[in-house]
Amino acid sequence: MTELDAVGGRIRAARQARGMSLRALAEKVGVSASMLSLLENGRSRSSIPTLYAVVEALDLSMDELFSGAQPPPEQPPAPTAGPPAWGGGTAPTGSELLVVRAGNRRRIEMETGVVWEQLGHNEQDGVEFMLVTYPPGASSSDSGRYQRHSGLECAHVMQGELTCKVGFEEVTLGAGDSLTIDSSRPHLFENNGSVDMRAVWLVLRHREPGPGDPPAR
Repeated sequence: MTELDAVGGRIRAARQARGMSLRALAEKVGVSASMLSLLENGRSRSSIPTLYAVVEALDLSMDELFSGAQPPPEQPPAPTAGPPAWGGGTAPTGSELLVVRAGNRRRIEMETGVVWEQLGHNEQDGVEFMLVTYPPGASSSDSGRYQRHSGLECAHVMQGELTCKVGFEEVTLGAGDSLTIDSSRPHLFENNGSVDMRAVWLVLRHREPGPGDPPAR
């Protein structure tokens, strides 16, 4: 199963589990039903704004979305020493460690070429920890339109440059620079440089407490 099939299948399964028609979800997300059908059937990659809109419309966690993604096919042998490694998104029983080996990162590639690789997560607190790559010329939106969604985003650039447009402000980050933004503000990210931009990205999404969650302190 390819990454496209896996992610699309996860979206389709979540939609059907909620009793929502393809047309109803498409209207909620703001795309055509035919475009959403291509995405669900693994025949098209999503844009970042569309993916965020689908996640919010279906009340999915980012980890649930990544659970449909697959690690890259070239997986080096896991070292025998050190903490245990697993790719299922949860720690082994009794362990407080979640280790993601370099060859076992789940990844999602967008239609603009932007790649998300999952480094870790905390589903209960709505935390997603990612390595994000923007190739030269890539943007968070293929149309150049600003996006907005719930949550908070923190990015630390390790390589290359990232131009960040937030509201009427614009700043270019270089290696070693960091940014924190309220994701509900209109924003757009672009790599206008000549090398890949790689950044560690932390997404904090507000999550409504479930019936089995402990009370807020």
